[in-house]
Amino acid sequence: MFHLPLSSAPAQFGNIDIYLFDQLLKGRIQKGMRLLDAGCGTGRNIQYLLQTGVKVYGADASEEAIAKVRAMASELAPTLSPKNFVVADLAQLPFAEEMFEVVLCSAVLHFARDEAHFRSMVQELWRVLQPGGMLFCRLGTSIGLEGKLQQVEPGKYKMAHGPVWFLADESLLRELIHTLRAEMLEPLKTVLVEQERSMTTLVLRKKGRDF
Repeated sequence: MFHLPLSSAPAQFGNIDIYLFDQLLKGRIQKGMRLLDAGCGTGRNIQYLLQTGVKVYGADASEEAIAKVRAMASELAPTLSPKNFVVADLAQLPFAEEMFEVVLCSAVLHFARDEAHFRSMVQELWRVLQPGGMLFCRLGTSIGLEGKLQQVEPGKYKMAHGPVWFLADESLLRELIHTLRAEMLEPLKTVLVEQERSMTTLVLRKKGRDF
């Protein structure tokens, strides 16, 4: 019997977020779906998806990152247009309303300038999501670290590893879920990393017009 070597896993899946991989295992991302990675960076979460027949798009504020993603896509999914990958602020995405069945935003929202910018990014991610579609976000929050971080501005904290992040608290996340009239596909899941940062996973479905 032939067995794949365990060492082949990184080559196949890349550095995909383990919580996003969980959504793949649950069948929530399928071949043929139109998917946006908002804040895609150099493409760690889409390396595998590009090879599966998912119609991948990406947006990032970094021109250098988008150039690298376009180069990777040209090798792994040559039928995709390089125009799928754009330089953009997530608060002003250059995509049509309700264009995507899946929107990803991993380790990006905590770089918001302030609460208004944070809200505008979330609203924009929601705008481009189809009814019935899934929004997957992983972001730094203050959950589990209340009173343990140095606040430098409203909602912004000096992190133990150096940078200043905008950290949503649970009440803000719950308010957004209610305002968006979203269905939670998963409970809020927060991982506390060495008492230095909390990373929360938010998985929502946009209700259809018949709800």
